[in-house]
Amino acid sequence: MAMNPMQRKANNYLLIGVLVTLLITGTIIGFLVYQLININKEREEEKKALKSVYVLSEDIPSGEQVSVAQLKQVKVPSSVIPVNAISTDELIEQTDETKQIYTIAKIDLSEGTILTSNMIQDSDNKMTDDVRIQEYNMISLLSQIETGDYIDIRLRLPTGEDYIVVSKKKVELPQVSGIDSVNTVWLKMSEADTLIMSNAIVEAYEMKGSKLYATKYIEPGMQTAATLTFVPKASTQALISTNPNIVQEAKNALFSIYNPNVAIRTNTINGILNTIEEDDKQKNREEGVEEEIEKAIEEREKYLESLGG
Repeated sequence: MAMNPMQRKANNYLLIGVLVTLLITGTIIGFLVYQLININKEREEEKKALKSVYVLSEDIPSGEQVSVAQLKQVKVPSSVIPVNAISTDELIEQTDETKQIYTIAKIDLSEGTILTSNMIQDSDNKMTDDVRIQEYNMISLLSQIETGDYIDIRLRLPTGEDYIVVSKKKVELPQVSGIDSVNTVWLKMSEADTLIMSNAIVEAYEMKGSKLYATKYIEPGMQTAATLTFVPKASTQALISTNPNIVQEAKNALFSIYNPNVAIRTNTINGILNTIEEDDKQKNREEGVEEEIEKAIEEREKYLESLGG
């Protein structure tokens, strides 16, 4: 049966609509396929551009050791990797008969940081067989000192002269029931450090008005250890010279400091000590040691009480 013109026209419009719809749909599908292909291509290119790099798995304060165990390997775009990013081979962890050299952070480092060569350096501390933890409670500590800080210990004389006794020691504050001690500090000391410190303590007791106190490094990873300026008495120097526990390298380093500064001992420190009567020296020493022992007993009692709950 023949269609009337109106019906034929409607069918034509319908056909045109279907064709247009198919054309638009095909265009959209083609565009989406093209985009998907491009996205996949870009992803493949990005994957190829990714490179492995080491980042820190934890925060590391300035001056603290950086070890391989504190690194994790991740893949990041090569465009964001610094040219001086380091590998694990560049973390020095070598040991020989007399020393242990390790790598330390020059600045505070945050977790997730890509480690670079300008962030680290070799430690100037050497771990020798004679190093022991020593406890001191006669040193005047800074009001806001914390475990992990680095300090010099200085001796200020009653006349105002001021000398460095030991330098760049890492602080550990003993705790009782989770609370830091207010007057006691633990330091890793070599045999030579211990002898020099003992000399300085006794003479600080003898010279009323003198003071043993701590000063803190601001950026221990960047700052090298200060040069010692305190010259111990002759008998202590002789003990250092003959002590078999002190390696010859350390003896040579100490006496290279003492020899040019002999006047510090003979003219300044001895000059003050010579003005003090022997009976007064003995009395001052006894009072200083008694106070030291009392503080130590008090700390020990607190510790034992904490163990008992």
